[in-house]
Amino acid sequence: MRLLRKIARLEASDRLLLAEAALVVPIVRLALTILPFRFVHRGVAAATRSLRRSAPTARAQERITWAVMVVAARVPAASCLTQALAATLLLVRHGHEATLRVGVAKNDDGTLRAHAWLESAGKAILGEPAPGVFVPFPPVAFSDR
Repeated sequence: MRLLRKIARLEASDRLLLAEAALVVPIVRLALTILPFRFVHRGVAAATRSLRRSAPTARAQERITWAVMVVAARVPAASCLTQALAATLLLVRHGHEATLRVGVAKNDDGTLRAHAWLESAGKAILGEPAPGVFVPFPPVAFSDR
């Protein structure tokens, strides 16, 4: 009940972003569960090319990443990759460029761990890793161009 009251107090634009994120995050999570990453990546890339776009605003970029993080906190196992891909779809739909970054780091026991984050205009906007921890792979750009 408290959650519904919080949502009701939000601006209409934020409620809409939450609704969009509530649709996209679980779909991306499910897709990553049942499909290989390359298929999910291709699907996100195809969707970003065909999405309706609006004029970008700095506030929208910050609010989109906020909405994705809020929803992801309530979706079981919504990993950093899930969040980055979902945010990519919403950011591009709202006229922003998004660059998916994936990096790896070596654990103390020699195993590898990976992390995904999003950048826009060269700045991390979602899931920023600790400096120098992850060695990034080449970026994957999603834009409206």
